[in-house]
Amino acid sequence: MSTFRRLALIACCLLTQIPLLPLQSAPGQAQENALRIVAVVNDDVISARDVIERMRITLATTGMRDSPELRRALRDQSLRALIDERLFMQEAKKRNITVSDEDVNRAIALLERQMNLQPGSFADTFTRQGLDSEVMIGQIRADLTRARLVRARFNVSGGTISDKEVDEAIQRLKSIAGQTEELLAEIVIPVDSPDQEQEAKQTAERVLEQLRGGAPFPALARQVSRGSTASAGGDLGWVRRGTLDEDIEAAASKLDRGQLSEPIRALGGYHIVLLRDRRRIAVTDTNDVKMTLSQIMLGLPQTQTQRDVENVTSLARTVRETIGSCGDIDALAQELKATGSGSLGNVRLGDLPENFRNAVTDLKAGETSQPVVTPRAVHLFTVCDREEAKDGFDREQIRTTLYNQRLVLTAQRYLQDLRRDATIEFR
Repeated sequence: MSTFRRLALIACCLLTQIPLLPLQSAPGQAQENALRIVAVVNDDVISARDVIERMRITLATTGMRDSPELRRALRDQSLRALIDERLFMQEAKKRNITVSDEDVNRAIALLERQMNLQPGSFADTFTRQGLDSEVMIGQIRADLTRARLVRARFNVSGGTISDKEVDEAIQRLKSIAGQTEELLAEIVIPVDSPDQEQEAKQTAERVLEQLRGGAPFPALARQVSRGSTASAGGDLGWVRRGTLDEDIEAAASKLDRGQLSEPIRALGGYHIVLLRDRRRIAVTDTNDVKMTLSQIMLGLPQTQTQRDVENVTSLARTVRETIGSCGDIDALAQELKATGSGSLGNVRLGDLPENFRNAVTDLKAGETSQPVVTPRAVHLFTVCDREEAKDGFDREQIRTTLYNQRLVLTAQRYLQDLRRDATIEFR
């Protein structure tokens, strides 16, 4: 059994021992219980009060309706989060990495905007709810510290996304062009052992109820999800078919935009999925190619015979051999007295008649088409310039997506390393 799974099982058993205290601290026995040590992470202590305060923050920032049942469901997530937080803060101290008060204040300002609070009202708002604003500030500082540590480790291992990696990502996308992809977000309620199955299912159902009652998905994901996307508010980004668990994909395929799934039992636990959007993967449309064209138009008699058509077509083939570029067109047109010849300007390939489009689709700049016969003339088209259709892929967006994915993987491995090397004692 892995270190983390043992940790999770012990934490689950331990947390059932933490009393449920009211939102306002009570004197006497309740205060004594709140000060009880529930875990020691290396040399740092986590008390029952720490767990309770984290639960209170979750309730305050997600809009979830408080209840004894919900708070029981939040206890294990809160302790796990605090353990991970302590590990990263200890690592930061060891590496002399700090977060300035200015960084914390910027994060608070962002949180105020997200919660629709007046600027500067953060501390007062939490105090009015019976919360210790310093605890929330501590969590913000810990989140910023973790992000800085992860970026530092990522930078040591390379830290950049090369143009080659972006090109390879675009090629992968092109290979599946036309397939459906979905913009998804997730909340994962873990099942670490069979005896947690029913409790995890009930927790997932309660979370879904809170979401349907108006609790914001990103805030709830950050606080209760155990998925790798929790720190990003559960955002999975654009996901193509065939990359997720089959049951999750099947459920997501039936959702409308903005709709939530029922809890889905899949690898790792119960998943709640939000479909934010759906689209087809970008396809390059050759109709959007733009060309600057010039033509030689050799007229046919009004009452033409098949022999007439063959003779003019043969002449066109001969003329074609003399065209080196669009610069030759005007002189040839004058020599052949080919009225109607000359520049056609810049045209979109899809706007040309089908027979003209087929003649020039594969031509490069400087090349001339084979003769195209129409009822009144035989045409030769020379490509003066060609502008390929945009492939619909934003390179910088793809680079950012790859960077964020790499950061998530780095954070997961970093935390695994810290857990492996840590001494975690439960009391």
